[in-house]
Amino acid sequence: MFARLANGNVAPKRVIEGQATNLSRTMHGIAYDAIHDEIVIPVALSGAVLVFKADASGEVPPLRAIQGTRTRLVRPHTVAVDPVNNEILTADPSMRAIVVFERMANGNVAPKRVISGPKTGLLDIVGLDVDPIRNVIVASSRKGNGDKVGLFVFDRLANGDVEPKQFIGGPNSKLAHFRQVAIDPATGNIFLAQQNTRMKQMEAYVLDKPREGFKAKDDDDDDSDSGHLDTMGFIAVYAPDDNGDVPPRAIIKGPGIRLAGAAGVALNPKKKEIITVGGNGFQTFLLPDFFKPLKKPGGTAMIRD
Repeated sequence: MFARLANGNVAPKRVIEGQATNLSRTMHGIAYDAIHDEIVIPVALSGAVLVFKADASGEVPPLRAIQGTRTRLVRPHTVAVDPVNNEILTADPSMRAIVVFERMANGNVAPKRVISGPKTGLLDIVGLDVDPIRNVIVASSRKGNGDKVGLFVFDRLANGDVEPKQFIGGPNSKLAHFRQVAIDPATGNIFLAQQNTRMKQMEAYVLDKPREGFKAKDDDDDDSDSGHLDTMGFIAVYAPDDNGDVPPRAIIKGPGIRLAGAAGVALNPKKKEIITVGGNGFQTFLLPDFFKPLKKPGGTAMIRD
């Protein structure tokens, strides 16, 4: 954890690390519950979701751990918290599912709801957030062939094999190889971190068998766009009612802003700040206009470069 106003080559204020934490490598998501002052982290390699006190430091055990056969988790990749409805949501690409638990769930517990199946269109789910005001869940999901790559919007109480109520994707959306998603609770604006504009290949494995046609590329770095300014990623912003093959309402992109591919995005609506992480560190942007109702597609785009 760093201070909000940290800048440059600075040391963190606190670090949670060590064997007792049950953390490991391959943790691709994090969520903060501001109401209950807790940090939630999915751990893919152990099929677990861990909850820590927000002021935790050093080698401390989690307050709660959701893990075990009843959870149905295989490789939870990203996570979101709904403190209003007291739920924790996680997305598991190996399950091709969004899994919802009670916020206070602990141990080997069954989920409350699972969104999964052919009708959902979900596959490699890499981003997830919930809007308890508008009662929707937004997931970012990728496929290697470009079909149904984009943002999937479901009713918050959706369960089972259900179709999304909205889908944002297609050539005009500019979406290809993206990751985390965040929602501004005041406006419902959806922020998506896109690493690059090259379509990502399908993951090598789902559960216990490789996918047909998978071929690794030695020259395709999954985590950085350094040296690839023509395919550089960006932060894309969509309105809550967007649907179909629509362009972003707003974009943060350009070599001048030192954002070489965005792997994550977080919001501080009170301060009108957008925090991103990529291959070259953390960046914080002060953009009040992005926290207002955005212009309709075809209007003047708000671009920062």
